Amino acid sequence: MKTLTSTALLLLALTGCNKEAPATVTSEPSQATTSTSAQDISNARSFLSHIYAGYHPDAGLDAILPDEAVYTPALIAAMQANSDAYAGEVGYLDGDPLCDCQDTAQDLRQLSFDIQPLADGQLRASAQLDDPEHPLQLQLTLQRQGGSWRIADIANARAPSLLQALERDTATAKQAAGQAP
Repeated sequence: MKTLTSTALLLLALTGCNKEAPATVTSEPSQATTSTSAQDISNARSFLSHIYAGYHPDAGLDAILPDEAVYTPALIAAMQANSDAYAGEVGYLDGDPLCDCQDTAQDLRQLSFDIQPLADGQLRASAQLDDPEHPLQLQLTLQRQGGSWRIADIANARAPSLLQALERDTATAKQAAGQAP
């Protein structure tokens, strides 16, 4: 009887050793997965410098990059939907959101950027130009698209989110035209 009890205890102990860890136990994420790398920030800064290289008084229109090279598909779709809702008339955007202007009279190659990581791998680039006549402050939300960065949203003093403003304005325009939002 003593041998049977010892064998049963030994079997129970060995069975307990083979149990999987409870589902609530998780390993700590590695530093690389929880933070944005210095290389990401450097690449984002290069992306922004590339965009704004064409924003100066002597630049021709060919210096401005196509929307697909600048904005995320979601922001492009919101811009297009807004334009469509106005059927050829001027919609929400009556200027360039990258400079908060209609004509580039400033040298925006001098913009300074403070880039900070956000949730979900996004970055926030605070762009500032200390021009006494035409100061500029923008908050650019950057999102990775494949191997490069794109602008997912833009905030300025008038609108905390270009994407949301476009969506609201599009819905209003469609409602005024008798279309479903």
